Amino acid sequence: MKDLILKRERIFHFLSLGLIAVSLFLKDPFQKMSLLVVGILGLLFLSVLKKQKMLIIIYAVLLLAAAAFFYYLTGGNIQMPESFN
Repeated sequence: MKDLILKRERIFHFLSLGLIAVSLFLKDPFQKMSLLVVGILGLLFLSVLKKQKMLIIIYAVLLLAAAAFFYYLTGGNIQMPESFN
C-alpha cells in the first residue's frame, strides 16, 4: 500500500492542495475547516510516508493554526449546525 501511494505521490499531493485551495472560497466555517484539515492531513500523511521530519512539523503547526483560525472565524462560539444534532 505504501509503495502504491508513493508511486502516485503527485496525484495525492495535488488533490490535497486542491482541497486546501477550494476551502479558501467557501463561506461556511465548518465546510471550510473540514476541507482545509483533510487537505493538510493528506500532505501530512505523504510526509510521514516519505519520512520528511521537517515537513511533518510544519504540517502539524499548520493544523494547530487552522484550529486557531476556526476559533477566530466563529468568534469563539463554536455551535454545531443543526444537521449534527
